[in-house]
Amino acid sequence: MSGSIRRLNILLVDDSDDDALMARTTLEHLGLPHKIKTFCDGRQALDYLRCAGKYADRKPALPDLLLVDINMPLMDGLSFLRAIKEDAALKKLPVIMLTSSTAREDITRSFEAGAASYLAKPNNFEGYKKLLHSFGNYWLTVSALPE
Repeated sequence: MSGSIRRLNILLVDDSDDDALMARTTLEHLGLPHKIKTFCDGRQALDYLRCAGKYADRKPALPDLLLVDINMPLMDGLSFLRAIKEDAALKKLPVIMLTSSTAREDITRSFEAGAASYLAKPNNFEGYKKLLHSFGNYWLTVSALPE
């Protein structure tokens, strides 16, 4: 395990502008060392990760982890998670489901598809601060991430 704090490169996939803003603002407010890239659907995020489509000229670089909502248009979070885990170049990426759903079925399906963690979105800024503070401490100081 790593005890040192390092900068996290995060890819956030969430169709809610408000939720994405809350996550970004909270991470900045907490002072967690990070860089965050946001996408509003799974298809666009997959193209980015695979350097395909409008991202074909992008220099290949993978994030440290992905925060993914379940309920999204075009490609929902569970389909996105499955696509990540079926792709040899992407399957080692830790995918954390960050969603408003607390349905037991969604939790079970997420872990069956390969999620590293499941976080229920709080409905206020204070809740986000508490959740992302704990999240940041774990991923920055406790967990070892793949290279």
